[in-house]
Amino acid sequence: METIEDKRPEWGKKLSHIVPIPQRVIMSIMGFLSIINNYTLRSCISVTITRLVLERKYSNETTASGEVCPKPDITIEEEKIPGGEYDWSQELQGYILGSFYIGYIIGHVPAGLLAEKYGAKWVLVCGMSTVTILTLLTPLCITLLGPYALIVLRSVMGFGAGFSYPSCSALLAHWVPVHERSLLGAFIMGGGQMGTVLSNSISGTLLRYTTWPWVFYTFGILATLWILFFIILCFSDPDSHPYISDKEKEYLLKHMGRLGRDHNLPPFPWIPVFKSKEMWVLILAQIAHDWGFYVMSSCFPKFLNDVLQLQILKTGIYSSIPFLLFWLSSLLLGAIADCIIKRNVTRATCVRKWMTFIAATPSGLFMVIAVYIGCDTVWIILSFSISMALMGGFYAGIKLTANDMTPNYSATVMAIVNGIGGIAGVLAPYSVGWITVKTLFHEWQEVFWLALAILTIPTIPFCIWGTAEVQEWNEPAKKE
Repeated sequence: METIEDKRPEWGKKLSHIVPIPQRVIMSIMGFLSIINNYTLRSCISVTITRLVLERKYSNETTASGEVCPKPDITIEEEKIPGGEYDWSQELQGYILGSFYIGYIIGHVPAGLLAEKYGAKWVLVCGMSTVTILTLLTPLCITLLGPYALIVLRSVMGFGAGFSYPSCSALLAHWVPVHERSLLGAFIMGGGQMGTVLSNSISGTLLRYTTWPWVFYTFGILATLWILFFIILCFSDPDSHPYISDKEKEYLLKHMGRLGRDHNLPPFPWIPVFKSKEMWVLILAQIAHDWGFYVMSSCFPKFLNDVLQLQILKTGIYSSIPFLLFWLSSLLLGAIADCIIKRNVTRATCVRKWMTFIAATPSGLFMVIAVYIGCDTVWIILSFSISMALMGGFYAGIKLTANDMTPNYSATVMAIVNGIGGIAGVLAPYSVGWITVKTLFHEWQEVFWLALAILTIPTIPFCIWGTAEVQEWNEPAKKE
């Protein structure tokens, strides 16, 4: 255990007696808000695209066959809302929604390496600044340059957004003790669900009462405010924080062994990591989860709009409900996981495996059930909500396993795992575009059967060989 060397300036020492909230809690709140912004910026197009494209028209025969639901009664005000003006095919829409994840995959590993070497704060700021600027430029890109330029823009956005999870993982590793990590980790990483909730509901409201460019402007402005506050309030580790309290420094030193980053850490052990079966089963489980999640986050609003034929405000609100329950359940299951680990009821490995299983097969089953219910909107939303609530176990499961396996290299391991998992973010929307050419019920049934299979099969190896134990390659020979 290292000794405490007080590096705080005089003004910081005085301020530390005034700020009542622990700095790791402030970091967790700002990390949570960073993931929220990451998801609002990436996801707002999922609802907006239903108002950008030409409205789909179904024949009476198609409606009578039960392949789509009858259009619900609408008000006079809703009838005045015009359809979109862009004639984009389902396949092209899939490319637009999936293009974000091309850059997202590439951005992870550089972010992880940079966060470990230079600290996570400025890596996260640079990434979020890129996404925010390009979001504000999106309306201009659509109106002047067209869909293929939009694909390129969203790919670059994805690169910047890929900085978020490795940076937040590094912040967790340096700020949060293991016995607090399930709850605070689920809280931070669960910002994705709250971001999807806010993105869908606010986008639907803005599209109902304003024009579509305001969706991108609103979320871009909010992200800009977050960047400014994060720069002022947050730091990469406790050792570099100018006004952390003596009490919190002692607490973190007691439970974590050190306050700063290990500047003598050797280069990332690439060969041992990729020879580790524990690493590969973690990657497979991440791909499984990401497929199910991205089908829902990217394409669920399209299902409500195209098959249930809901109006834009209802599409935005209804598509947000399952993700709200996802977020709430991730906090509940994270607290349960922390309690089990802290009381030594069972090993952390068992907890991570059970949480991962709950988030996979049971979640996928309720997705499939939802598309066999018929046109009862309430029961469809309820079934999807149960599915996403079960998926909340993911954050107390595999999402924190990288921190368990390697506190020293958690940012890069998270970058590798989440980055490769991002392949699902590319392929899932593409597959939905390919399968749902006519946007009919039987096509969406195929989509969710595929999601169930992918959620289940790659998760099995993790449930057998996955681990939350610190790996040998976490402590390679130190540099002199």
